Amino acid sequence: MTGFNNKRYYYFLVAYVVLNYIFHVFSVPDAVFLHGADASRYYDSALSLSNGNGFGDLLYTVPGYPFFLSIHYKILGFHYGNEVLIVTQSILLYLTGIVAGKLADEILPYSIGWMVMLLVILNPNAIINAHLVQTESLFTLLLVLYLYALIQLMKKGDGVVILAFIALLVSLTRPAGMYVMLLFLIPSMVLRLKHTSWRKLLSINLIYYSILLSGLGFWSLNNYNKHGEFFVSGHEGGVFHDQYIGLLQYGKNMSTLEAENNADDVFKNIVIKEDPNCADKAYGFKCRKIIAKAYIKSILNEDLDVILKASASSFINLMFSGGASNFANYYGIDNKASIHSFEKSSGSMLSYSKMVKFIDSVNIKYFVALVLFWGYAIVIKILLVVGLVYLFKNSNNKHLSIVVLFYVLLFAAEYLFLGQSRWRVPLEPMIMIFSALGLYSIISHYKNNINYGTDNSISSNKTHY
Repeated sequence: MTGFNNKRYYYFLVAYVVLNYIFHVFSVPDAVFLHGADASRYYDSALSLSNGNGFGDLLYTVPGYPFFLSIHYKILGFHYGNEVLIVTQSILLYLTGIVAGKLADEILPYSIGWMVMLLVILNPNAIINAHLVQTESLFTLLLVLYLYALIQLMKKGDGVVILAFIALLVSLTRPAGMYVMLLFLIPSMVLRLKHTSWRKLLSINLIYYSILLSGLGFWSLNNYNKHGEFFVSGHEGGVFHDQYIGLLQYGKNMSTLEAENNADDVFKNIVIKEDPNCADKAYGFKCRKIIAKAYIKSILNEDLDVILKASASSFINLMFSGGASNFANYYGIDNKASIHSFEKSSGSMLSYSKMVKFIDSVNIKYFVALVLFWGYAIVIKILLVVGLVYLFKNSNNKHLSIVVLFYVLLFAAEYLFLGQSRWRVPLEPMIMIFSALGLYSIISHYKNNINYGTDNSISSNKTHY
C-alpha cells in the first residue's frame, strides 16, 4: 500500500488493539467457543499433538488448524494458550487487512489499499470469529496470501513455487479450500492474456500441481496408515448431511428441529440399511462415503424449485447474515428461546408480525449486536455493487479483478445450502476490495461535484488521498 508508513496506519493499529481488548474483556470465562461448531474437534487433535501423541483420530478434518492450536497449548498450556490464541488470531486478522490492501493496489488502478485494510480489520463478523476456536482467521489470511501470490504470478510470470506451497497450506487448513486450489488451471489460463507461451504455461501448471498433489498425497498416506484408505479428509458425510438440513430449512421453510429429524430418517432408512455398522455415525471412512452418497441422493430427489429456492435463500444468508449469534455466545447472552420461536413461527422469514414478535422477545443487547452486524454486512454489499459497476465502467484492465471475483464465487458455490456468516469470513477481504472501490467512487463523485460542479470521470491513474 502506497504510503504504508503514513501515520494513519499507526492510528489503525491503536484503534484495532483497543477494539479487540474491549471485545474480549467483557466476554464470559472460557468464551473461546471450545464446544461450539467444530471447536472440540480441533481441540481434541491439538491437545493430542501437544502431548506428543500425534494428531489422534483426525478423520473429519485436515491437520493445519489443529497444528496451529497445538503450538499454543504446547508452550502455554490450555488456559493461557486460549487467551494468547485470541491475540494471535487478532494479529492474523490485522495482517489479512494489510495483505488485502496490497492486493487491492495490485488489481485496481486506484490506491485504495488503506480503505480496504480499514474495512477488513473493523469487520465485526471477522473480529468475533478471531476470538473463537475456529479456522477462519488462519484460513482467511492464507487465502488472501494465495490470491496475492497468484496475481504476482500473472503479472510477472514467476513465483509459482511459493504459490503452490500457499495452496497446500490453504488445502490443509480447511477441506473446502482443497477443491478450490485444485482449480488453478482455470485462472492460470488468464496468463494467456499476457501472451505467456504454452510451454511456460504448461511448466507453471506442472510445478504447481506437483507440489500441491505431493503434499496432499503425503497426508493421504498418513490417513491410509491409520484408516486403510487414501483420503485427505473424511468430512464429506458430515458436509452433505448439513447440506441436506440446509436444503430443507431454506427450500421448505422447516425449522432446525424438523430438518434434523428428516435427516435422521434418511440416516436410519438408507445408511444403516446399507451398513448396520454405521449406526454410531463415527464408524470409519467407509461409513462417511455411504453417508455422503445417501444425502446427495436425498438432495437430488427434491424438486428443482425447492433446490433453486434453497440455493438463492442460502446465498442471501451467506452474504447478509451478520454473525450476531457468535457475539451472543461470546458474551453469554441467551437468545435460544426467542430464536427458536422465530424459526418455528409460520409465514415468511421477513414478515412484519414475525419481526415484531422477535424484537419484543429478544435480549436488547443481542438486538443491538444484531443491528450492528447486519448493518455492516448490508452497507458493505451496497458498496460492493457500486464498486463493481464503477470497475466495469471505468477500468480497461479488468482481468485481474475477474480472477479475484472468480475465487469468491467458487467458495460461495461450495457452501450451496449452508449460507451463514461464518463461511463468509474468508470471502470478505476480497469483497471489501470492491466495496472500498465503491466508497472511493462515491467520495470522488462528491469531490468532483464540489470542486468542479460536474461529474467528471476519475483518471485511471493511481490516485491518493
